[in-house]
Amino acid sequence: MPLAFTQDQLALINLLLRLVVMAGITSLVLGFRFTGDILVKVSVPAREKVKLTVLLAVIFSVGVLIRKMSAQAAMDLSLEGAIAAGLIGGTWVGAGTGFAIGLTCFLIGETVSLPFYCVAGLVSGFSYSRLGRGGEVWNFSLNPFLAVYNFLERLVHGALDRNFIPVVLCIGFALLRYALLERCGTAGLIYGYPVRDWLFITIDLAVLIYTVGMALKLTANARDELIHREEEKQLVHARLTTLRSQINPHFLFNTLNSITSLIRTDADRAREMTRRLSSIFRKSLDETGDTHSLAGEIDFLDDYLSIERVRFGDDRFEVVKEFDERTLGVQVPSLLLQPLVENAVKHGIACRTEGGRVCIGSAPVKGGTEITIENDGPETGPLVIGSLFSRGVGLKNVAERLDIYTCGEGRIEICSRPGGGAIVRLFIPESAGRGKEVAGTCTDRG
Repeated sequence: MPLAFTQDQLALINLLLRLVVMAGITSLVLGFRFTGDILVKVSVPAREKVKLTVLLAVIFSVGVLIRKMSAQAAMDLSLEGAIAAGLIGGTWVGAGTGFAIGLTCFLIGETVSLPFYCVAGLVSGFSYSRLGRGGEVWNFSLNPFLAVYNFLERLVHGALDRNFIPVVLCIGFALLRYALLERCGTAGLIYGYPVRDWLFITIDLAVLIYTVGMALKLTANARDELIHREEEKQLVHARLTTLRSQINPHFLFNTLNSITSLIRTDADRAREMTRRLSSIFRKSLDETGDTHSLAGEIDFLDDYLSIERVRFGDDRFEVVKEFDERTLGVQVPSLLLQPLVENAVKHGIACRTEGGRVCIGSAPVKGGTEITIENDGPETGPLVIGSLFSRGVGLKNVAERLDIYTCGEGRIEICSRPGGGAIVRLFIPESAGRGKEVAGTCTDRG
């Protein structure tokens, strides 16, 4: 036997369902990138606000139509939508959403709704422009006792708790709608629950306040998370920039030492090295990002290797490059490989009278990309990575930048090479390989 509900019971159920519907709508809206931009950016392009206005207008207008066609009153969040749109998006978003909701109601015969919802959205949006200063609009509390306490406490001290204004807006427009229902409700000029008793009105007001407050709270939480992520990205950017700034003087110092040693014995080669060094630093100044493609890193290595070729001569210095084309678009921190290649030259070729060879390559592997650097050199015996990192700036810097960039998912391995020399293997995970300026925060990838 189907359950039978009274009109009052159905009205109460629909009131409570509005909370669930608003939670779903808010989550949907927060899933769009432009919504996040509006929440965190100081200056928001007009097109972003237009997108939000259109999205909210469509969602809440569809709710009106569903209510009209299927008698599902919980889907009609006209007043909640107009107020929330204004408090979240500002004056024009609130006014635009309120107008769209009112126009939809107007087209189905509820003519008084058009000016009512326009004013609700406009006033709420104007309030946002006042509340938004200092972020007070995002401190709205769903605890009614705390909200009233904070309001009274500030009032006693001669100050107005502007955080209480959303509550005032909800109560004010709800009472105004009740008054309009008393005058025009029987003619169908505006929709709402008819006035029954003070208990029902109290429940209706409480649900309205909680519905709007929940939208604000969910939005505030999303905003806090976006701000936290942005701060993390800025921190990663600052750390990568600091580490990169250590590499440039280290590289410059070593190259100038080489040039100094050649000035008296071979001025032409010293002059050629100086010219190529200036070319490298010109590119370094043009490269402002934290990362670039592996192809860009190879271009920088070519300039560096040209300096070393001038220093050692073509007969003592050989470079073999074996890069898989599928890996050339992988993003890596700028100047990641140069210190490794420099060590390969310094501790390998420079230690051999007959010179030697440096092999650099890359290949796709499971879960990412592997980059290898190996050199001819003297027998090294077993290598302890920890002791290698403590010897100088370059290797330790590479390991730290790799760890930051990949959130600990990347790795560096160094081992002896049969017959002399060493092999360095770097693993760049796919999650980091998709990065641009900064790969992102570790929470983004979790």
